[in-house]
Amino acid sequence: MNLKEKLDKIDSEIEIGLKFKATDRLRNLIQENPNEIELWNKLAELYYESGFLDSAGKYWILTEPTHERIKKCVEIYEKSVNYSGYQILQEIVFRGDKSKLSDYAQKKLTELESDSKEKANYIPKFNPKTNKQKKNNSDHKQTFKEKLGGFIFFSILAFIGILIIIGFVTVIKWIF
Repeated sequence: MNLKEKLDKIDSEIEIGLKFKATDRLRNLIQENPNEIELWNKLAELYYESGFLDSAGKYWILTEPTHERIKKCVEIYEKSVNYSGYQILQEIVFRGDKSKLSDYAQKKLTELESDSKEKANYIPKFNPKTNKQKKNNSDHKQTFKEKLGGFIFFSILAFIGILIIIGFVTVIKWIF
């Protein structure tokens, strides 16, 4: 299912009142497609309409505040985490490519990282989510240790199977 089909499914769920399910799907889509700010905005809008202003602000944090409601929600969210850049970075878990974001979003992430470095002396690092990672996992070649571990495991299973058969044969000999 492509992104447009998934978004259509989410829209139909929202229409029939399955907002919780729609938010879960949107969060998963954001993890799969972190550079798609449209998804972040859609989730923020859903939270805003449901009255969760701080959660809306969390997902609007990388969006330029063109409307007063966006600015208000982001402020509420930042206040809820005590304006901590470290806490915000931990919660939004941006795994995308910063260079593909708008200038505003890049600037905001840089500000959050510098605040985190200044106050917590640490910047959370998240590995970017790419399709290459998915392909590399499927093309994984086994190392010698992995092959040896598998051989030992199946050898032990075979040995246990042989012992069970010997046990049955011995019991049958005792009975007859």
